[in-house]
Amino acid sequence: MEPPQAPIPAPIPLSASDRSYLGLEYSLLFFAIPAIIAFGPPRIPFFVLLYSATVICSLLLLFDRSFDRSRLWNTASLRAGLPGVLSLWAVGVVVLSLLIKFLAPHLWLAFPREKPLVWAAVMVLYPVLSVYAQNIIYRAFIFHRYRNLFPSPNAMIWASAAAFSFAHIIFLNAVALFLTLAGGLIFAHTYHKHRSILLVSIEHSLYGCLLFTVGLGWYLYLAAAR
Repeated sequence: MEPPQAPIPAPIPLSASDRSYLGLEYSLLFFAIPAIIAFGPPRIPFFVLLYSATVICSLLLLFDRSFDRSRLWNTASLRAGLPGVLSLWAVGVVVLSLLIKFLAPHLWLAFPREKPLVWAAVMVLYPVLSVYAQNIIYRAFIFHRYRNLFPSPNAMIWASAAAFSFAHIIFLNAVALFLTLAGGLIFAHTYHKHRSILLVSIEHSLYGCLLFTVGLGWYLYLAAAR
């Protein structure tokens, strides 16, 4: 049973100028800037970008009194939402494993087979160093900052997922954009339903580690590092 939570404030109707400003800000921050970084020299290291954005978004959230800080952890919703997260992930394990094994057998388990120590390090370090930071930006910040720009749940979920997907333009391949759009929709839906960055980060880690393991991680980070 889902624990009781503070009600989500009703969206505030925006004036035309406020809507234009927030729309422009969202477009610049989450589409224009990633495109410039991806295609314009010099290339900035991934973790420099990630941590700089995370620090800025975290400070903006923490100094905003209208932001419910419990969303950054929310262990009660973790307990309620984890069974559903694990069930959907189990389906994803089966589907992705079958697809890779039969459609791209050369990729199947290539990372753990060819570089087992590096793979093991990624399984540990990726959730710790990358996942929570990404969810601060693409779930907590976007959902809070643009809640009045995208007042319906579906619009908000798609806005979060689209921004998350396009951030991966820096890896310069369409597969990364498709995979992260699908993942972004799953993660945004979980955050909207349970309001727990901790739960979403666990879910994000499970899918990310799965992709690295079955052979798709090459498109998400290893391709850029080759």
